[in-house]
Amino acid sequence: MIGTVVLAATLWVCPGNVYSNEPKAGCKPFHESNKEGFSTVPEPRFDAGPPDANQPAPGPPEAQPAPSRPQPAPAANAELCTLYAEFLQLTMKVSGGQLGSTPEDVNRYEQLRNIFGMNNRPNCP
Repeated sequence: MIGTVVLAATLWVCPGNVYSNEPKAGCKPFHESNKEGFSTVPEPRFDAGPPDANQPAPGPPEAQPAPSRPQPAPAANAELCTLYAEFLQLTMKVSGGQLGSTPEDVNRYEQLRNIFGMNNRPNCP
């Protein structure tokens, strides 16, 4: 049988709650309390003391400028609106999964997509 060897060493509690295994000046022997769930670390205090002199006194909130509304784009000309309407139709036909899109439709869609991009919508009526 293998026996378990337990070495009993005395712990010392030194000032500042520092633990040591050697006795030093100002240290007291540590005695276990056999209490579970209790911390020896002091809890922080949240006192409502005087305000710090470096912090500004609370005052009225500063007025926030009103968010600017995006200005509507100027009205596009009729030719640009016609091209955009064609782009929308081709978008539905090519990327919408409809059958019957021809290679010409795909090429035209790519050309118009280069003009209008993903977010470049003209202001058409």
